[in-house]
Amino acid sequence: MLNKIPMPTAADITRMTYKGAEQLRSEQRPGGDPSKLDFATVPTCYNCDASIMGRKPLICAGCRSAVFCSKNCHTANWKTGRFGTQGHKFFCAKNKIHMEKVPQMQALLKQFPWGRIETDGTFAEPIVRAYYNVLGAEGFGYWSIPGGSNPHLKHASDPSGPSGALRVDDTKGFEHGYMLLSDKLLIDETGWKLEKRLIPRLVFEFGTEPELASKVDIVDWDSWYQWRNLPKESPAALLLHYPLTVYQLLVNVLQVTGPKRNSLESRQALNVHYIGAEVELNMLPLFSELALLLPHTDIKMTFFGIAVHSIVNKAKKNSIAMKAKQNEPVYTYTSPTSCGASTLSIFLHGDHENWDPRLPFLSGSKPDAIVGPNAGLTSYPAWQFVILCCHSDNTPFAVTEYAEQSAELQRDALPQIIAHALPRLHSAGMNGSELHNLTRPREYPIAFNPFQRPGQRNLGSVRLPNIPNGFTMRVVGNDEQEIKHPVSAGVLVPASDLNELLQKTEQFSLNGLD
Repeated sequence: MLNKIPMPTAADITRMTYKGAEQLRSEQRPGGDPSKLDFATVPTCYNCDASIMGRKPLICAGCRSAVFCSKNCHTANWKTGRFGTQGHKFFCAKNKIHMEKVPQMQALLKQFPWGRIETDGTFAEPIVRAYYNVLGAEGFGYWSIPGGSNPHLKHASDPSGPSGALRVDDTKGFEHGYMLLSDKLLIDETGWKLEKRLIPRLVFEFGTEPELASKVDIVDWDSWYQWRNLPKESPAALLLHYPLTVYQLLVNVLQVTGPKRNSLESRQALNVHYIGAEVELNMLPLFSELALLLPHTDIKMTFFGIAVHSIVNKAKKNSIAMKAKQNEPVYTYTSPTSCGASTLSIFLHGDHENWDPRLPFLSGSKPDAIVGPNAGLTSYPAWQFVILCCHSDNTPFAVTEYAEQSAELQRDALPQIIAHALPRLHSAGMNGSELHNLTRPREYPIAFNPFQRPGQRNLGSVRLPNIPNGFTMRVVGNDEQEIKHPVSAGVLVPASDLNELLQKTEQFSLNGLD
């Protein structure tokens, strides 16, 4: 009988990661050879999910993306995938097109001294974090994260993600936003835990603040690092892809604001709803970057999500999170006068787990834009309310997805989501003109995000570009964007009317889609 190899514990994995970082540090000294180190992900079979450790994986010759343990598994998966899903035949040609983005993705990573590309094309982000001594959960400032491969939790206290697979770090008691249960926010040094020269500071000594953003073109990581006078050695991009992605969505995808739009005489009030916040709760001050990037703008940003609801409901007297219960901002920031004196106020909506157009809180506070980083629009049924409401009243709404293929699947599913809801909405009283507006043809453009987190995720079964905040998708544009493709003079459904109609219907389920 074979002895079963025990699974490594969280402590084992952390220890191995720090050991790898020390090996990398040693090989980077004079006389060393960093190229001889390999932190590639253990490959797994796209069909049976078996580990291919110690053997050469088979890569599909057609797309150079899918990994298989044997020819038999490749053949078995060709027409029909696991659990009766589409087989690889359906995806192969599309994968080949998506793989054309690999050089672009790798070029973005290579600009950084720490931007290693392993033999399987992945980026070992934990090694880089360990190299800078910022790998861990509680006590690691903005970098605090429990670890693991699952991007989202079903519930804040649930150690498993949507797939049910356990996270590798079973840090007991850790919860995103735990620092909000204290009475003091982090500052530049205690939050970043890096050398001073590597920190994109928010508090500036006289004459050290960045140039007024309206005078420069900040379009990618390279231009942002130059504008911030930050060496590429800084790993700041590994966290700042969250606020910089919001900037990309607001400025270039939805076009609801811009660094050159406002002035001292004409300021803009911008109300943004951020849906699905989790790890972002550990780094709220980093969203101050928006106030630096958007001169003469007053930004109100409200975070929604399961983790938000959980942390607010754990709030104690005098804690930062308690402010959310009092409808006060949990964080505020004002940029220097030379940068436009913009303000940022962050609110946490803790009354409900999800954004819902039926909430009284939302009825009198229509957002100028809704954003959902790494959304997974068809993975979480709660998105259906957002989709329906934004389509009906033209609220600008944009998301990011990890993979271009995922974004395309979401795009193709949007008309199905609307069609699935229509019979119930119609029976609840939605009239013909309203139905027409909800179903009028729209475009859902998908684009490579220049502010994605650098580096391919450590996935073992596919080699498609798959990156946190990797690809942007506009779901609903502003009036100017939508009018480019008019269909007819439809009547917009007022949000209040849609709310009333939704109250008459039961919650829609994606499980009913054909």
